Amino acid sequence: MKIKNYFFIFFILYFSLSLNANELKKASIQLNWKYQFEFAGYIAAIEKGFYKEIGYDVELRELNENINIVDEVKNQRATFGIYDSSILDNYDNTKPIILLANYLKKSPLVFVTKQDIYSPTDLKNKKIMISNFELENSSLSKLLEKFKIKKEDFTVIAHEISIEKFIKGEVDVATAYITNELYYLQKEKVPFNILNPMNYEIYGFGGNLFSSLEYVKNNTSNINNFIKATNKGWKYALENKEEIINIIYNKYSKQKSKDALLYEAKMIENIMLLDVYKLGEVRKTLVLNELIRAQNINLIDKSVTLNDIIYSLSKYSKDYNFSLDELDYLNRKKQILMCTDPSWMPYEKIEEGKHIGIISDYISFFEKEINTPIKLYVTKSWNESLKAISEKKCDILSGVIPTETRTKNMDVTKPYINFPLVIATKKEEMFISNLDEVIETKKIAVVRDYAYSEVFKKRYPKNKIVLVNNVEEGLEKVLHGEIFGFIDSITTIGYKLQREYFSELKIAGKFDEKYSLGIGVRNDEPLLFSIFDKLVLKLDISTKHEILKKWINVQYDGDFDYKLFWKIFIIFIIIIFIITYRYKEVVNNKENLQKERKKLEEKNAELKKMQKALKDSLQNFEILLDSTMEAVLVFKEHDCIDINKVGYKLLGYKSKSEVIGKSLYHHVHEDFIVTLKESLNKNLESYEIEFVRTDGSTFPALVKDRYIYLNNERVKLFTIVDLTELKNKENLLFKQSKLASMGEMIGNIAHQWRQPLSLISTIATGLKLKIETQTEDKNESIEFLDRLNTTAQHLSSTIDDFRNFFAADKRKEEFYVYSLIEQNLVLLDSIFKTNFIEVKIDIDKNIKLNTYKNELTQALLNILNNANDAFKEKSLEEDKYIFIRVYKKHKNVFICIKDNAGGIPTTIIDKIFEPYFTTKHKSNGTGIGLYMTYQIINEHIHGKIEVENCTYIYNNETHKGAKFIITIPNK
Repeated sequence: MKIKNYFFIFFILYFSLSLNANELKKASIQLNWKYQFEFAGYIAAIEKGFYKEIGYDVELRELNENINIVDEVKNQRATFGIYDSSILDNYDNTKPIILLANYLKKSPLVFVTKQDIYSPTDLKNKKIMISNFELENSSLSKLLEKFKIKKEDFTVIAHEISIEKFIKGEVDVATAYITNELYYLQKEKVPFNILNPMNYEIYGFGGNLFSSLEYVKNNTSNINNFIKATNKGWKYALENKEEIINIIYNKYSKQKSKDALLYEAKMIENIMLLDVYKLGEVRKTLVLNELIRAQNINLIDKSVTLNDIIYSLSKYSKDYNFSLDELDYLNRKKQILMCTDPSWMPYEKIEEGKHIGIISDYISFFEKEINTPIKLYVTKSWNESLKAISEKKCDILSGVIPTETRTKNMDVTKPYINFPLVIATKKEEMFISNLDEVIETKKIAVVRDYAYSEVFKKRYPKNKIVLVNNVEEGLEKVLHGEIFGFIDSITTIGYKLQREYFSELKIAGKFDEKYSLGIGVRNDEPLLFSIFDKLVLKLDISTKHEILKKWINVQYDGDFDYKLFWKIFIIFIIIIFIITYRYKEVVNNKENLQKERKKLEEKNAELKKMQKALKDSLQNFEILLDSTMEAVLVFKEHDCIDINKVGYKLLGYKSKSEVIGKSLYHHVHEDFIVTLKESLNKNLESYEIEFVRTDGSTFPALVKDRYIYLNNERVKLFTIVDLTELKNKENLLFKQSKLASMGEMIGNIAHQWRQPLSLISTIATGLKLKIETQTEDKNESIEFLDRLNTTAQHLSSTIDDFRNFFAADKRKEEFYVYSLIEQNLVLLDSIFKTNFIEVKIDIDKNIKLNTYKNELTQALLNILNNANDAFKEKSLEEDKYIFIRVYKKHKNVFICIKDNAGGIPTTIIDKIFEPYFTTKHKSNGTGIGLYMTYQIINEHIHGKIEVENCTYIYNNETHKGAKFIITIPNK
């Protein structure tokens, strides 16, 4: 018999399961890549049966080159799709799509480049492996657009599944996912740079689940469940990575190894930002930015809002089972006009043109649910509101009790507020247990045109009911003894008693029946009535409690309730019985619990020891970190997560908590933000930038950054050294060098002035003699005076050159290099002639530079003076030459200065740019001239200076000397 029963039960279960299987709704998800961990949530939801639990049979489709994902979904060839943040660029008003969920809060799509490509501008004339989809609809296409790089500016190589072509060097650039291809590059130890759109303020977000609006409209009851099942799949996949990786590898694709899938899984979890956002939550601010951008370039109509794009903000996300006609009605309805009772607190009131009170909170809730504005139609009385809705001036009445009279002009929804009627009397009146007797014998007041005034007239035809205009009037009549009591809802009377009549009036009794408020809808709007009826039916208890507890806190008199007493007493007895029964079980289990507790205490002691050891270790680490001379900062995704004591003091903060959470760029001077971004992309060993303290002061610093793993998370470690003192010393050296150059320059000028001054003296003496002997000739005297003037002008010009040389450079200026060299040679002309040095120049007169002119002048003079000194030391008898050549190559200007003074000894050639190094006697040199030349060229002008010995032929003779090569970027 039992076997038959079991067989029968098994048959029923099998039949029901088979029936359910046949009823599964088929759906497809078009992926935007191949099977991998990026889609683990969907795979887990399929494999663990989460979709089947909600009645869906889901198929996952890989991407191929011929598929347009958005078109597949818009035309319902696929039910759902996965896309990145450029999804809005494909928005079509005729076939709109709607964003259901977002899983990757940052776009993983980047360019990986060869190491000589530092910025997007370097992508021109390069071979780039990129798909048509990425080229037209991705954050990378926006990056190219921002830097005005067109498709014809580079060579497009068709994208392949692997990044093998980049590894082999066949392409210069490839698109890649930081969750995917970087694994292979690191594994193969291929050097690369990354161009991430995020670093150029293009913020993307990936893993967007979307569908067509048409499908969502027709399946409103299923969409919420589908999103929940997908979230459940993602949660399972993240908590069981290895299990899902095995499923992907064994069942879906062996394209990636298990190690590669595990790397991807960890990176995917990082960019989901689950410590900040809920699983599947849509970042509204990013979507809004994308929407505004798309509208500004006329990709999307200006009327489209976030409510149309994001499912959770749309009317379709509400579980009210609105019909297509009702949804269409709400789409067409621009606003709903509402009439109210202008004075019925705490239910509602019009105050300064605004609707307030309990009913106002309900209406706000309804308005949010249907995403349609509900506007107040202002009236002065309840009677006026009743008249307004009967004349179709407003669409709804906010709260109304249906009566025979009212239902002629409006339909009333099911109630959303229920309240008992009570009677308010003076404090000295006794509790009223039978209201019927009181109404027959006493004067009782109710508000005119309220529903229960009509009810009371029918129920108590012989009563002495008094009609008043509002609650205040009724309570005032009670207070002054004009009537015995006033009847209204417990909420309204309680609200008034607590605020105005606490010591004079009280609630003396209540009616058994309740009166209920619904939404009154004009009777020519059946769809609007149906919508509000569904809204009211779906109101949950928690929402009602939240609204009511804000307003209601009422007490009233009453006699002893014996029924309640016996109910409580019986419940009390049952509880005592249950406690007695359970006590026996507790006693029996006490010994076992004590044993388990002892084990737990032992484990707890071990854990405390481990915790203390870990705490001590962390403290030691912090002490070590705080003992360093450098500032140390740790960043995760551009946000600071730790900093040592030196660091926060250097930046002007009092504690590390003030710094943690701030962006890396928050502390960098705005003039150096681009420099920092380029330095990060170039993976430089160290670089100089300027930081800003909290008080606004700035300081120069040397920065070194590198990636490390901290608690199994990849973070960036920055070490910062304050260069203020070093820079001050450098400035002193610079001034010292300037003064040394000034001394040499004064000597040159003195030398240059001897001949003109001698000429002036000779002319003046001769002219005086002629005047004294009266032998002067007028024409000859004029000629002498002209020569005097010319000589004086030459001396003045020399003074101007001298003054200009020592003027401080305030800003960069544009100048011809030929003109600069010519000015330098004028300053040195006399000393070169004295030492029989011949200068040969080969300069393109059209070459320009934009840099610090006087600093470059000082650097060149140092080199030329150094050559002059070399000739003095060598005492050469052969001809002395200095060759100056200036030419342009690629993006640089080269200034080459060489002599034939014999060159620099190989033992010291590597040291000549060091401070205070000199081969001269101490009385003849400081040793900082070439050092400052190096600083000017490398640090100030951001160029490069090199020196070498060279042998060359000139005029059929072999010469040997030093050759200085200055390279200056020509931007």
